[in-house]
Amino acid sequence: MDYTLRMTYADLRLDNKAVNLRTYNGMIPAPTLQVDAGELLKIRIVNDLPLNPVSQEPVEHLRYMNSANLHTHGLHVTPGLVRPNVYGDYVVDTHTTAVHPGQSRQHEYAIGKDHPPGTSWYHPHLHGSTAIQVGSGMAGAILIKGALDQVPEIAAARDRVFMFQAPISDDKGRLESFSQVADPKSEPPFLINGQRRPTLVLRPGQVERWRLINAGIANYLNIEFQDHALHLVALDSCPRSHAQVFQSNDAQADGLVLCPGNRADVLIKAGAPGRYELRTNSYDMGNEQPLDADVLAYIVVEGSPINMALPQKLPPVPEALKHISDEELAQKGGLRRSIVLRSVFNSDGSPLTSAPALDLLNLPNGDLSQLSQWQYQTDSTFLADTALTMGAASDKASTQPLMPQKLAPIQSDSAIRQTVDLGSVEEWTIYNMNGVRHPFHIHINPIEIIKVNGEAVEPFWCDTIGLPRNGKPEAPTSVTFRTRFTDFRGEYVMHCHILAHEDMGMMQIVSVE
Repeated sequence: MDYTLRMTYADLRLDNKAVNLRTYNGMIPAPTLQVDAGELLKIRIVNDLPLNPVSQEPVEHLRYMNSANLHTHGLHVTPGLVRPNVYGDYVVDTHTTAVHPGQSRQHEYAIGKDHPPGTSWYHPHLHGSTAIQVGSGMAGAILIKGALDQVPEIAAARDRVFMFQAPISDDKGRLESFSQVADPKSEPPFLINGQRRPTLVLRPGQVERWRLINAGIANYLNIEFQDHALHLVALDSCPRSHAQVFQSNDAQADGLVLCPGNRADVLIKAGAPGRYELRTNSYDMGNEQPLDADVLAYIVVEGSPINMALPQKLPPVPEALKHISDEELAQKGGLRRSIVLRSVFNSDGSPLTSAPALDLLNLPNGDLSQLSQWQYQTDSTFLADTALTMGAASDKASTQPLMPQKLAPIQSDSAIRQTVDLGSVEEWTIYNMNGVRHPFHIHINPIEIIKVNGEAVEPFWCDTIGLPRNGKPEAPTSVTFRTRFTDFRGEYVMHCHILAHEDMGMMQIVSVE
């Protein structure tokens, strides 16, 4: 499978507004790529964007909004070079090594025969440029086909991709400043495949597979299908052995919650004739006020009934997604690590160069110039004098989940590096010291969630997880997961998937050796 993705501006009309935004191949969303497990996926990216403009951004790494690279979010593939000048899922670029305007890069991804089937996606991932480029609409789906697709009832169902995007533009239809993406309140309502509130038509009794992708840059989705159930069969390209059912009209529970970066494969069966709403319900992600409810699409059920069935049985989960037992953890190293996500600020409004924030930042050798490498300074009330960091209790693995006393800047050359042995199995606890639900994402290897706020949950696999809100430095919230570091050596990253947070430094390097 050999594709070319050309990065270019395109004149489009989105939600009755003329825009001129960065795209892949002149499309929002970008093309959907489909590949079978066991095949080789080749992607060549060509940067036809204009030269980087002279920028007034105060931080250098935010000035390269037309330079890029490529991340295949959800693929278990090599993060390094495949061979000279041919890249895997390599994103550890700086603004000097990126694919600049007029340049190209060849990628090859060997999809293992045992690769879990499901829905992944791709988007740019150059540190400092990610929010602007994904916020423009540069994102597309990757479908990995496998055993799940061969279930007779799923094979018979219509397969639809729902790219939930919220392209941002000013009154001229452009996105040319980081300040436009820095505040999550700037994210407009979601579109589906570039359309505002599209209408889908189904027959009574018809079964469809919907691949739901939250490709927004900040906001969560809380999805409900009016008077119908959503049957979740895979989350983040991690198939389930049994469908998890999300019923409509359940006032006691959230719907299917997707944080930025999450994907969900769901089966639906159309009910009685009528007009129904696919909604995102109000949701509190820890900002000053909850996200508003919204209608995402209309579903019209009409015509002659069709007798289609939902599957009674799903395939066993792939070997890579088998539960990680205490015994396996102990046999494969059993190390535990603690990671902290936190915005650091002075509540009285004083700058970060003043205590107590300065004391928390633990700048190398007290060098204040390091601030410009990982903090974005702006007049925005959301980010004014705020540092977004991902810290650790120590730079070494620990056998106990210690809490850090100080946080270190982790962007660029200052990034904390978690060094891991290939073939090891580890348990990490991710702490959230802020009110907002930072969505944590790790590349390459999926993770098995086992605890939330220290309490055991029914284990499930994913690669992106919303941390519980209402964390405080003295009482952080947390998620604990286990993961296998298999198959691939190299460097990749983990970060907050509120993409402006990532661009400002809420990211670390994972080095598998």
